[in-house]
Parts: sequence; structure tokens; C-alpha cells
Amino acid sequence: MSQKAGNEAIELLLKAIEDALNWGKTAEWSSYDFDKLAELIHERTGVVISSNTLKRLWGRIKYDSNPSDTTLNTLARCIGFDDFREFKSAHPGRTSFPGVPKKRFKMRWGPFTSRPSIVFASGAIFMLITLVVLSYSKKEEKLNPDDFYFTSRKVTKGLPNSVIFEYRAKSAPSGAKVEIQQSWDTKKRQPVAREDSLATAIYYDPGYFKAKLVVDGQVVKEHGILITSDGWKAKFENGARTLYLNDTSITNLGKVAPNVMLLEADGLQKNDPELVTHFRYVDDFNDLSVNDLVVETQFRNTLYSGLNVCQNATITLLMEGEAIVIPVAKRGCIAQLELWHLDRRISGENNDLSKLGVDFGNWVAMRCELKQDRLSVYINENKALELPMYGRINKIHGVIYRFEGTGEVKSLLLKNSEKTYFQWPKMPYQDIGQNY
Repeated sequence: MSQKAGNEAIELLLKAIEDALNWGKTAEWSSYDFDKLAELIHERTGVVISSNTLKRLWGRIKYDSNPSDTTLNTLARCIGFDDFREFKSAHPGRTSFPGVPKKRFKMRWGPFTSRPSIVFASGAIFMLITLVVLSYSKKEEKLNPDDFYFTSRKVTKGLPNSVIFEYRAKSAPSGAKVEIQQSWDTKKRQPVAREDSLATAIYYDPGYFKAKLVVDGQVVKEHGILITSDGWKAKFENGARTLYLNDTSITNLGKVAPNVMLLEADGLQKNDPELVTHFRYVDDFNDLSVNDLVVETQFRNTLYSGLNVCQNATITLLMEGEAIVIPVAKRGCIAQLELWHLDRRISGENNDLSKLGVDFGNWVAMRCELKQDRLSVYINENKALELPMYGRINKIHGVIYRFEGTGEVKSLLLKNSEKTYFQWPKMPYQDIGQNY
């Protein structure tokens, strides 16, 4: 349990969640467990609380301030209360926690769905057993993908962007559940009629997405959708509010940086540790692929370091169907870093990621070289990583920056051994697209 501020009500709330989850001692939870809890919270409340925020609450990351009202209200909603005030009223003056009534363990689904509440522990186990049984009983009933049709087209360039899906699912059994999944996120499944042939969806974030036609849980068809950013795009969110800003609003200072006036006008604070900033540049670079690629960038996290936070940041190389996520943080925080390399997770808990520790008092220069089936990452000219690429030849579609708090990007360059595909800011002597 966290030792925060002697606030017993917060401790009781965390204990109630632990009891509902029944995942064992929180001291033994892995980063995966906190990521999973963040997903469950979002699924049931529609509010995003980062896994790092959850780690702070449970004392896994040192942080001396109390959590925000939004965070506490969201956690209380997860175990059936309307807000944190109602939770405290239900437990006045307690010095020990005998347990919340069982009916309070029901986890609410988010406001945009109509699915019923489920009990966290027993419900999850029941669902898992049911899925296992069904998987065995239906092994001989797999649907033939050739009997289905699924394609899509975008209606515009930039964001937001509506996509029109055309499908044919009449070969599905009568009464089958037919859905279209917009991306890797299984929560973004839209039920569609078996007899219909058209559906639409809106994409608010740029990226490369795998759209899927799903029948009774089986993916029968899938294809990629590239949603370009049409310049730089920014997204700011703190769990309660989300703000999107376009290129001209974030690049007018000669760097990609938040417009503080626009943030504050929308109720967001620059030095709020709950704030998460994303900068994205996503485009179709034609034949640029990860078997011959150099990415150079300069960036920094600008969250006030006196808040005793780790100033986490990640750089994602967005590939066709996959991604490489490179994390950096204060040198003292490298134990909590998580590197995603294609489909492999490399945790700082049991790997030496000390060379990914940085000083954000200065710009951080990162260079990623992908050639001869190797990924080499240099930070401030020092080699920090070298990993195999396992023969990957995927196209590269851009870079995503994620900052705990706020951050800035000073430069970005994408090139291969023959030419430069993208350079920001564009140098007056550089002719993009010509031999480099």
C-alpha cells in the first residue's frame, strides 16, 4: 500500500480496488498489471488514467503530492460509487478496512456502452472459463475467410477522418454477432448488421490501424488503414479533458511545443503530472522502410523537475502493422522504463536500460539507425541500444512523441541511404526528395 499523506480514505479506496481485483500483493504487481488496470479503468469509466499515475498511487513511483480529484472520483466509480465523496461517506472515521459490501465490487462499464456491470474477480474468471470452453467446442466450426468481403476508403485527408467500410457477411451463421474493429483495440468494435454492407467510423488520431471484420469473435478479414496527420498534430489529456491542436498552433515558435495559453483556456495546466502530451507526424513516405532507415530527432520533457517526477518520454517509430517504442526518463528512474521492440517487451525491472537515462535540462539528441537487420539507438552520440530486426522490411509511417506532462521537439529527420524523405524544420539548403 502507498504511504501517502496519511490520507486514510485514499488508502481505503486502494485497498477496496485490490480486494476487488484479487491479483495478489500489490508489491509484486508488474508493469503489465498496472497497464491492465489502466485498461480496465478506461473500459469501465471512459476515463484515461496512465499506468504511471497508478504506480504513484500504489507507491511504486516516488511522488509526494496527493492525486487529483478526477483520479479519485474515477477510481471510486470503478467499485460502484458515484464519486470519491460518496466512498468517504460510506466509511466515516474508520481506522481499519473490513471490506466494501460485495455489491460495491461491481465495475461499471463506460458511459458510451450499454454492456452490463460485471464483478471484477468472479466475472473475469467466469468469462475466461467460458471463452476457453467455447474455443474448444467451436474448433471445428471455423469460418472460411474467403466467404467474406471487407474493404474501406477514407473520405478526406487529415483529422478527424471518417472511414467508410464496405463488407459482406451474409455467409455468417444466422444470429451471429458481426462487428467491425477499428484498430488493435478490441474495445473499439462496432456491431453491424449481418445483412447490411456499409458502416462508417471516425478516427481522431493519426496512425496505422488494422481494421478487422469479426464474426462471433473470429477475425475473418483485416486490412491496414493509414490515417495521416497532415502536418504536426498534438493531443493533450489529463483524464478529465482532451485537447487537440493543429500544426500552426504548435509550431509557430520554431519548435513543436504546447501553446500554454490554449492549454490554460481549455482548463489544462502545463505542470500537471497527470497531463499526457502526444506529438504526431504521420504520412505515407512511399518506399521508406525499416531495412534502410535513419531517424534523427532532438526533444525534451518540460515538466517542472521540482515536482519530483521522472519526466518520462517515449519515441515511437510507427511501422506498417508494428511499432518500436523507445522510452527515456531521468537517470534515477530507468528501473521503471519499458521498451517495446516489435512484439517484444523489454522491462527496466530486469534489464539494464541505464543508457536510456537522460538529463532533460538540455535537448536530448536521439539517432536511430536501421540497417543490416539491426537497430542501433544513439543518445547524445552514445550508443544506448542494439537489437535485431528479424528480417523486417515494413514501411515506416512516422514518429509519435509522448511526454509525461509537456514536452518539445526541436527537430526531426527521416532518411535512408539514398535520400531525405522528411526534415523539420526544413533547412534552406535542403531539397527534400533529392539525393542526400
